[in-house]
Formats: sequence, structure tokens, C-alpha cells
Amino acid sequence: MSSSLPDTIREELTRYSFVSTGYSSPNPPVACVLEDANTGEILTSASTQKSGKNHAEREAYRLLREKFPTGKLPDHNAYVTLEPCSHYGKTPPCIDLFLKERPVRLEYGWKDPNPLVSAHSGLSKLAETGVQVFENPELAEISSRFLFGFKSRIEKRRPAFLLKTSLSKEGYFSSGEGLREKISSSESDVFLSMLRAKVDAILVGPNTVRVDDPGLDFRVPSSLPKINPRILLGSEGTNVNPSRSSYKGFSGLVSAVLEYSSDQELFRIHKEKEKDYQPLRVFFLPDQNSISKNFLEKQNQINDRIGMKNAAFFLDEKKSYDPSFLSILENLSKFSLEKVSFSDISRILGVLHSWEINTALVEGGNLLYKLFSPILSEDDSILQVRSNTVSFSKGILPEWKGKFSMEWKAELGSDLWELGRCLQD
Repeated sequence: MSSSLPDTIREELTRYSFVSTGYSSPNPPVACVLEDANTGEILTSASTQKSGKNHAEREAYRLLREKFPTGKLPDHNAYVTLEPCSHYGKTPPCIDLFLKERPVRLEYGWKDPNPLVSAHSGLSKLAETGVQVFENPELAEISSRFLFGFKSRIEKRRPAFLLKTSLSKEGYFSSGEGLREKISSSESDVFLSMLRAKVDAILVGPNTVRVDDPGLDFRVPSSLPKINPRILLGSEGTNVNPSRSSYKGFSGLVSAVLEYSSDQELFRIHKEKEKDYQPLRVFFLPDQNSISKNFLEKQNQINDRIGMKNAAFFLDEKKSYDPSFLSILENLSKFSLEKVSFSDISRILGVLHSWEINTALVEGGNLLYKLFSPILSEDDSILQVRSNTVSFSKGILPEWKGKFSMEWKAELGSDLWELGRCLQD
């Protein structure tokens, strides 16, 4: 049994899920709304805070207790995108809070995949106290757009992946001439910047490091986007409003980036908390002589700007590196240096899992495209940003492995965003 989800509640949960995404990791970006059970008025809304701080439910009740410091709270309903936790982590179990405050009704989206929760769910105990407990499929649609990375890390022991490339009119991501090349438009760049804030890690391959000296940090755009893109092609070939789409996984998250990046209030939040939305910058390094001083200095400057070491490095086990060079990398890195075979996908996935990464954006290079595309599944996606103005007479095509299935397209200035996934045989 479930109730229909009011549009105001749906919008509030989606917005707060978006705010929490890229901010709460490794905790899932959960959203919670408390509603007056008699009037339908939203009393408070909240999302999961930084790791170690309040989960969404505790934050929502904290805000409500500011309005009603003592005594019994007004009769209220609770909506939450994930089953309330029932175990002690860095914070007490949220189910205990519901047992104390006793909402009239609790509706949730997804069951928590965490074995610590699923083995000792508190929902039945809550129902025994007279609280109506419903698993709501409409809430689950919101969950599927934002919680998929957490589910992937718990169940598959690896992040969810988005493989992204910018393409010329001819479909090349590089001319192959070894030069830094700008392909995506300035309009796309604003949204791609926000996309960086929504993932836990960004990965690039050795040739990208060699040619581009990439930074990979999130920087808030100087101004709001001047374009409001819309999904042009849905799964059935019709126009689709991304806020009402049924897209799941990275397909749903990227559509949320298109929808919410132009929101003035959400823009302000990301600007104020820019340092807290920084993705882990993950580099697969080429040989030592191909790494420029500019690249190393750029990583040092980014760490200084955001106030923490937030780079990580995979070293090619077939190559040798001087101790002094390794010392420089260690001073930049959040984690121990990892020396691996660049074709050992199992080992690489294991390392990413140990770093507690829920979502990863793979930004470049056929080495990584060929490495990760064969393992893509339902919640993973490929994003191609195809230019209508940049042309290469020859170049390098992205080498995706597997069958490509288009989910949706969106016009963004002079670019066409194509979002799809690989369907494995």
C-alpha cells in the first residue's frame, strides 16, 4: 500500500537530493520532508550533511525542533528517499528518532542495501508502535536518480560510472596531434562544471595527463547558465521534461544537472560550499618524463585552494619512477600511491571501492574508455557532448566496448548532449 506523492513533496525531495549529491559522500545523498498531517503544509525539508554530520532525517527533525523546542510535535508525516538507518555509525540510528517523535505516517523510497540495515530493519518496530509505514514507488523514482552510486558501492563493490567525451562534428574526441583542444561550447562548460560537483571522483588516463595538464577540480561558474536545456528525445521518441522523467542512475542524475544548474538558490548553495563539493581527482599516470611541472604545480595549487589533499594516483607497474618524484606525488595525494597494471580492471575497481567512491566520472582517453565500458550496467551511462561547430579533418574515435543504446538527447547552445548506456551481449 502507498499513497500518491504530492507534487510539492516530490519537488522538494528532488531538490534536496540534488543538493546532497556530491556533498554527503560516502553517505548516500538522502532527502527528507516533514509534512503537517492535517494541512499538508511542508514543515521542514533537509538532506544528508557532510560525513559525520546529521543524516537527512535528523537534520529535518532538528529544524522542526527549532520551531517546536519542547513537547509533542504537531501531527506530521515523514517522507524519506531511503529507509531510515537502524545501526550506529558516526551518528545514532535514525529509526530511533522516528520511534521518539512518532510521525503519523512514514513513506520511504528504497530499502537500504547496507547489510547493517537490512539485517536489522527497524521498520517493523516502528509499525508496531502505530506508525503507518509505506514503501512508495513514486519516492523510489527519486531514489533511483540519486542513490544509485551508493547502491553500486554496497552491492557491486565498485562505483557507478559515467563515461564522458566531447566530440567534433565528425565524432572525434581528439585530432591525434598531441595538442590541447577545446571542443565543448562555453554553454556546455557551465553544466559540465556542475556535473563535476555531483560525482565523488573524476578519472583521466595517461595521455590526457600528458597532453592537457588537467586540473579536474570543481569551480563554480562565474554566472548562472544563460540557457535552459530540455530533453529532446525520450526513450519513445517524444519530448520529455527531465524533472518528470523516469530516467534512472546516471541518466537521471545528468538530467537533474540540466534541470537545476540554472536555479539561483541552488547555485548560491554550491558557491558557498564550493570546497565541500570537490571530487577526488584520480590520475592514471604516464611515464615520469611525460609529466610536466605545470601539472604537478596545478595539483598543488588546487589542494591549497580547497584546503585538503584531494588527488590520487595510479602508477603503471611496468614503468619506474624516481623516489623524489614519488615523494612529490605522496605530498599531493589523499591516499597511498597505487602501482597496478592498467588493464587489471578487478584490481582498479577494488581500489576505487576501498576509497569509498559511490560515483565516478571518466573524462578521458581510450585507455579508460576501453577499460570501463565493458563493465557498464543499468545505472552507468555514456555522455557524448557533440559539437556542431568544431571540426577535425581526421582524429581519434572513442573506443566504446559493447552495444550503445541512446536514452535521451538535449540541445545546449551549439552542442548536442547524447546520453546513453552500453547494453552488453
